[in-house]
Amino acid sequence: MRMFITLVSLLALVNMASASEREQTRSYYDRNGSFAGSSSTHGNSSSFYDKSGRFDGSAIRNSDGTTSFYDKSGHFTGSSTTTQPR
Repeated sequence: MRMFITLVSLLALVNMASASEREQTRSYYDRNGSFAGSSSTHGNSSSFYDKSGRFDGSAIRNSDGTTSFYDKSGHFTGSSTTTQPR
């Protein structure tokens, strides 16, 4: 029984660690130090929220090195390419 509890505890810790690696949340502030909004990154996509917490748009990193941007209605608004040398 003791081994079972240890194994379950270990699996829970590993699951928590991998979950925190998968999703990252970041807050943004304006030049006056006031909260301006946030983003949540999960895998290759990021969602952006305004300072009221309302969804404002998203960005998806594609396998070809480009990033596609979408507005809050889900409409494509543009893309960019990587500027890092390969």
